[in-house]
Order: sequence, then C-alpha cells, then structure tokens
Amino acid sequence: MIRQMFLLFSLSLSVPVSATDNVSNVLLTGTGENEIAPHGEGNVYAPSVLIDGNKWKMWYGGQGKDGHDRISYAESVDGKQWKRIGVVLEDKTANHINDPSVIKVGNTFYMYFTRAEKFVIDRICVATSTDGVHWDQKGLALDAGPEGAWDSLSVGRPTVIHDSGMFKMWHDGRKDFPPGTPVAGVSVSSDSHRHVGYATSKDGLKWQRHGDTPVFGNDAGGIDVKRIGESYIMLYESHGGTRHAESRDGIHWEDAGWLVQKSGTDVDRHGHVTPFLFLEDHEDALLFFGAARAASWDHNCIATLPLDLAKLK
Repeated sequence: MIRQMFLLFSLSLSVPVSATDNVSNVLLTGTGENEIAPHGEGNVYAPSVLIDGNKWKMWYGGQGKDGHDRISYAESVDGKQWKRIGVVLEDKTANHINDPSVIKVGNTFYMYFTRAEKFVIDRICVATSTDGVHWDQKGLALDAGPEGAWDSLSVGRPTVIHDSGMFKMWHDGRKDFPPGTPVAGVSVSSDSHRHVGYATSKDGLKWQRHGDTPVFGNDAGGIDVKRIGESYIMLYESHGGTRHAESRDGIHWEDAGWLVQKSGTDVDRHGHVTPFLFLEDHEDALLFFGAARAASWDHNCIATLPLDLAKLK
C-alpha cells in the first residue's frame, strides 16, 4: 500500500489540493486550564499520531492559561472522535515544552520534543515510555550549533523516523530571530530565516549532525518528514497552508510547492501550523495540522483533512 502511495505522490505532488475540496474536520479545540491560552480561546497544535494495536494515539501541544506549553495525549478508536487523557509531559523549570514527534521502536515509545528554558530559545530533548502515557525524560538530544553557525541560537520542532535500523531526525534552527520576537539579549535581524537540519542516531538518544550546513531553507519550520517507498516527503507550515518538499536521500531536497492550500474559512483562515502526514495502513493519507484562526498563530485548533491521492494525478 505504501508503495502505491509513493507512486501517486511521485506522479503529481506538484498539484495543490485546496482544503475546500474536502471538509476539514476539527478534532480538538483548546479547553481547560492547560489548553485555553492566556487569551482564553484555546491554543492546541503540533499533533503526532500513530496506531498502536487497536488504538489511535495522539500527542499534541497545548498552551495553558498561564502562557506555558505542555504536551498532552488523546486516544481514539477511529481517528475521528478523540478522548483526552490529559497532560503527559511538562517541565515547570522551562518556559515551554511542545512539538512532540513520537515513534515506536520495538516495545519502546520515543518522544522528541522542543524545550525552551526561557523565551522561545529552543533545544531538542527526548523521553521514552512503555505505554505512551508515562514518560521518562532522558535529557538533551540535540543542542544548538557552535557560535556563528546557522543554528547557533535555537534548534527545535523535530520530526523523527526509524528507517533501516537508524533513527533519523530533521529539525528547524536559527542563528537569530526576526524583530518583534519575545526574546531579550539575543541576536535579532530583519533578514532572519529558519533552516532545516538533519541528524542521525543508532540508539535514539545520542545524535550526530550531518555536516555543518542545513539541508533545506525556504524559511521552513514546523516540519514533518515521512518515507514513502524510496523517497522522502517533507511537509512544512505556512500562512497559506501546507507546503512540501521531496528528496531521494533525506539530505538533498527540492521544494515542490503547495500540498494543501488553506480553505479561507474561519477554521484555517491564517494558515496551517505544524502539519503532520499520517500514512499508516490507509489508502488515503490524512493531513493533521494546527488550524490557525488568527494571524498571530496562537488561536489554533487541531484539524484533519483526507488527502485523496488519486486526485493528485
């Protein structure tokens, strides 16, 4: 099935699908003290989804009334109706933790996530679990790069796969922030951009960067990478919807434009945040994403959109 999906993608991923072609289904909106955000209207996003046994499992980020982010967990029997289990990972010593990327290797779940000790200056950490609910934090997975490097200030929002016996991670990074970012005492530039880096690991805990340069630019962030057949696809967020790039080796990437453009309805009027491509055991792929209701990207809900791959021919 995955091979068939790859053939369809390789034929036609250059053709965008508008969200108006399918109905975006809102799965979760921010509720409760841990998800309503300081403005009180809710802010949940960054879904990571897999099927384990007969359950759909979703880990996602939520911004609490106190302004801090935490990682929560929900379950489903059909991928449509979700039951919240609650917060499964938080760190009271940090400004926020968010952006989970969860995979299961053998009997162990690995969660890679963003931790910002202060402001929005990110580092990538890892935790492990045997049930996906109770997590043992293992500490830093990937630190910022050396002084002057493209990722010398911040690295975060990882996406990880286990491929041919190797853990592979892509992440975004910065050497400075754009004006208006809520930071102090760090480099700010009107020409600030995000880039994407790549790292590998044999055990999922100790990581090695691939070279000193990023593997993709385009101000890409909030990425998700999947392997389809012999190739890789990278999704990344934007105010216009979900964009994507393609690669044969996960290192050399070619931008492929829109995967899904925003619908323009109130659900995603200001774009797609942290898209996630779900392929497991499905003829039709599912796009999970944070649907942005505000230009500030802090009024998000989690929505899904079926991608009929046959329409991409």
